[in-house]
Amino acid sequence: MGRTIILPDDDEPPNPPGEGDRAVEPIGSFGRFGSGPGASPSHPTPVQHHSQQRPSGLAVRVAEHPDRLEVIHHPAPDPAVADPTEPAETTEPDEPGEPDEPGPAAEAPEPQSPAPPTKTGPRSATQELDELLARFSAERRRRRSVRAARVLVALFAAALLAVWLLKPPLPWGAENRDRAAFPHVTPSGLLSGADSKQTDEALRDRLALRQYVTEAIGQASRDRLGTSLNPAVVLGRHRTPFLSEDFTLPCRFDFDPAPVDAGLQRLTGIAAGTDKSIMVAIAPDKSAIMSADLGSRADALLACSDQVRRQTEQTWGGHPDGPVVISWDQLQAAHDTRPGSVFQKGDSHWTSEGALVWSKTVIDALIARDEAPEALAGAPKAVQVQDEKADNDLYRLMGISRNTTVPVYQVLRDDVTIRAKTEKSPSGRGVAVFRAWSTTAPMIKGRTLVVNDSFISRAEGLLAPYFTHLEVMHWSDFLTAVQQDDLPGFDRIIIETVQRGWPQRAGWLAEGQPMHEALARELATPTKKKPSGS
Repeated sequence: MGRTIILPDDDEPPNPPGEGDRAVEPIGSFGRFGSGPGASPSHPTPVQHHSQQRPSGLAVRVAEHPDRLEVIHHPAPDPAVADPTEPAETTEPDEPGEPDEPGPAAEAPEPQSPAPPTKTGPRSATQELDELLARFSAERRRRRSVRAARVLVALFAAALLAVWLLKPPLPWGAENRDRAAFPHVTPSGLLSGADSKQTDEALRDRLALRQYVTEAIGQASRDRLGTSLNPAVVLGRHRTPFLSEDFTLPCRFDFDPAPVDAGLQRLTGIAAGTDKSIMVAIAPDKSAIMSADLGSRADALLACSDQVRRQTEQTWGGHPDGPVVISWDQLQAAHDTRPGSVFQKGDSHWTSEGALVWSKTVIDALIARDEAPEALAGAPKAVQVQDEKADNDLYRLMGISRNTTVPVYQVLRDDVTIRAKTEKSPSGRGVAVFRAWSTTAPMIKGRTLVVNDSFISRAEGLLAPYFTHLEVMHWSDFLTAVQQDDLPGFDRIIIETVQRGWPQRAGWLAEGQPMHEALARELATPTKKKPSGS
């Protein structure tokens, strides 16, 4: 199968007449070149029937894209063989008895040397065949090159398409930032190029290959270089990651506990007149509890953080009924007993066990203030029920994915019914509202508002079974309410703050600050029910 090249004679008419056409040898065969070597005895040269003799030549017909070359050779007719279509030449015999007329002796022809070949002279069949074969080979090479180019282009296009179809190594919900949104196309955006730029960013954020490359780079930097390419993460010993803000934020804000303590004392005095209360509960940083994993750099990295901790402990430490509740010692003891159980290795947050230790310090402080019944000493009491996938926010910042799990603790209280719902908030995070009922179990009564950051997520489920009314509001929504002078009503407010955020947030509690004034107004509003633990 395939196309065939047939090369015609130079003197063959474009459309040779049907009658008298010369015979064509079988396809794919080479005719005999005269009687020289290489002639095929099985395919004799067809006899010419034309009235005029033709010189030796090659008959070839050309196809557009040849896959096979067929050469038909037509040798020149042998002059010794008479053409049967021509009349035979006759000679008359001499008259009898008439002798030949005498004449001059026939002169022998002078020998002539063969003429040298010239460039314009006729080429032999072998030369023409070599040239045709060379052209045929070149054409086949060209066609193969075209085919190869088409295959390469197809493979490249398939590869470009495949990178969009790859499954990313991490679900998009686990990214450390939101994906860029596609633009709402507008004429001004098209003219300025803003829509095109945003579209490009959105497409790149949805490119799965980007995540594979990022993870490979992050993995290599962590395991091979022992460092993080993301400045937001600092690697300690045993490749344990820490959040850089643990070390930088305490240095950015001046911390003076004196005006903060004065402001809290004033707020506490206001609350005492209305049977309300205010408490600040600090959640220690991972680096403060696992400082040994920072290695030789621990003192330098924790210089500012340790200074804030010392001043805080000197001002409010040793006073369980004071306005500031600290829990460094409790978490450190839990970590020393079970290393790695309090904070997640690949995350900046504590585990459920770490949240349980912190929650105990909060309830113990409420008992010391006579705001919770003595029967709740040692609460929350929880049991380990299952393991869940760790958050691993630090690994994500490094571009690494890890399938690690952490233990989960759950409070089981008899005769306690809990209902939970989420109310809308300006930030969109929502306000979690828990209500609990019991006819026999001791409860912490009144409306308790918890201002929180991300550390409360593992603690709110541990605290909720002990409060009749617990609302959990994020710091961003709380600041909005302060600015709008629209704080929600409460009988008790617990302000939870992570250690690295304490230097900045403490300044907001000093007298004259908007937050201090907003809290003073709400604390001065009489409560409807006394938050008693009886």
